[in-house]
Amino acid sequence: MKHIERWLKKGLIDEDLAEKLEHEIDEVNKQKFKLAMQITLYTIGVILLGTSVITFISANDWILQLLSDMYFLKVLLLLFVTLAFFLGGNYLAYEKKNLPGLGNALIFLSTILIGANYALLTQIFNIDAEALMVLSLWFISIFPLAFIYKSKAINWLSILLFICAFCSFYEYLDYDTGLIWTLYMPFIIGAILYTAGNLTDIKEKYSGFDLSYKLTALIPMYITFLILIFSAEESYHSNEISYILPPVVLIVFNIVNYIKEKNKNDFLKAETVFILGITIFMLALLLMPYVSPAGVSTAAHIFIIYLIWAGFSFGYKYENVSLINMINFMLIIYVLATYCRFGWSFMDKTLFFFIGGVVLIAMGVFLEKYKRLALKKSEEDV
Repeated sequence: MKHIERWLKKGLIDEDLAEKLEHEIDEVNKQKFKLAMQITLYTIGVILLGTSVITFISANDWILQLLSDMYFLKVLLLLFVTLAFFLGGNYLAYEKKNLPGLGNALIFLSTILIGANYALLTQIFNIDAEALMVLSLWFISIFPLAFIYKSKAINWLSILLFICAFCSFYEYLDYDTGLIWTLYMPFIIGAILYTAGNLTDIKEKYSGFDLSYKLTALIPMYITFLILIFSAEESYHSNEISYILPPVVLIVFNIVNYIKEKNKNDFLKAETVFILGITIFMLALLLMPYVSPAGVSTAAHIFIIYLIWAGFSFGYKYENVSLINMINFMLIIYVLATYCRFGWSFMDKTLFFFIGGVVLIAMGVFLEKYKRLALKKSEEDV
């Protein structure tokens, strides 16, 4: 609506056209609300339907006895149910096209049941590395479906599975070090997801997918920087190829991706500089036998400040509410954590709380003014 008011004030449209546009937007919003309600109902409904099948089998001892004696029946039954949901959903949403909401909900349910199929197979054949095997196969199986059907729900599920599978891989390697879980793991997961969000095809063809990757990536990378700020050590050195190879591949991949990108805007340049900078930084920590804890902590401060600045700049420029809210939360945590660490032990407690309150209020005023300036600038650019 604010864009319509802006266009009306500038004389780009007349009142009659403005009224028609507002009416059209109201109708679109109503349709979105109805669609959201339908998706919610369908999702809950298909989950209850799937649960009913499981409880029916559990409540009948003869079925359980038959399945325990004949393993292949377990597999065939679960496979049949999975295919039934998938094919039924595909028919309703993309062939007959009369119930797209229900069809997509059934397809999503089938992607969940795929994981149950793999878990059952690993139990039957006593396969080692059960969690890693199930999560990896599950991710590989449903990841293409997210793009084939352009399903955000399946995409979010694939992101979750990737994170779990990646963690399971390093857990299976059984390295006896705290580095993998406290520092390396969240950073690499975040860097991989952020890199995936920069892929040109994903940004152009799959609306919202790049944002889901990037917003998810910011959290583990932010956690990594906070850890480096408050518990920097003298050495993070590792000769393990499984540690060193991922950041090297990420560096090369992001350079190649930037070179191949035809539409190089400021946003892409800032993202590329950020992701290359932090990945090279992480690689240096792994390769250097000794580092300065103060230097590491300072670098982590710089990366967090850059992340927050870039997040606000591009969030307001592109009016991305999700990004702005996340960066707001990160800023508050960063300021409070830093202030509490350095202020609690070195000043009177009354003064500590007073200064803390003043700082937070001043920060709120600054952000409000910054928001107005950013929105005013974006309006002038239209």
